[in-house]
Amino acid sequence: MVGLVLASVLPSHRWRLTATDHPYTVDGRQIDVLCDGDWVEIGECGLARPDLLQAHGLPVPPTTGLAMGLGLDRLLMLRKGIADIRLLRSCDPRVAAQLLDLRPYRPVSSMPPMTRDLSLVIAPGSDPELLGDAVREALGSRADWVEAVTVLSQVPYESLPAVAVARLGIAPGQVNLLLRVVLRAVDRVLTLAQGNQARDDIYAALHRGTCWQWITPR
Repeated sequence: MVGLVLASVLPSHRWRLTATDHPYTVDGRQIDVLCDGDWVEIGECGLARPDLLQAHGLPVPPTTGLAMGLGLDRLLMLRKGIADIRLLRSCDPRVAAQLLDLRPYRPVSSMPPMTRDLSLVIAPGSDPELLGDAVREALGSRADWVEAVTVLSQVPYESLPAVAVARLGIAPGQVNLLLRVVLRAVDRVLTLAQGNQARDDIYAALHRGTCWQWITPR
């Protein structure tokens, strides 16, 4: 029973059982998992005490039972790599949104955000998720600065005024994409120069027009 549960919840962790006493079990066991070299208790189990079964109107024998209690908060923290239990009750949407699945937790920053809007020329039908991946790839070792990537608008070549076509260097069959990128480092406040350089690096990687608009000197 324990093996089945832990194979589903913490498939990458070793586990062990240690004999212990509980008021509701016979032959009780403590359930520990190995995390960063230390054994961490995540629950307990054992055979249900016969007197408890009888107290609830169950005939003993033949009735027997198994009991297991798990610390769900601790299991979630181990599964997602969360170090501070207070994050499980956080109202910060950047944290709360990550608690809707079992993917690894990405630390959020208390530093102020920096927003950069980019007017790009791209191929039509670009997937927003793939655009986010392309933004992070363009920043390389700075990818963890990217907090959010949002598509604000997409306008095809045919719907743009002539002045916009000339400014972007856009061709028939392409799309003008307005992309908002929110940057925020975990450990420090980003400088204006760092934000501008990140913007230009993203722009250089994604823009497919023949005219360019840089912020940093070229």
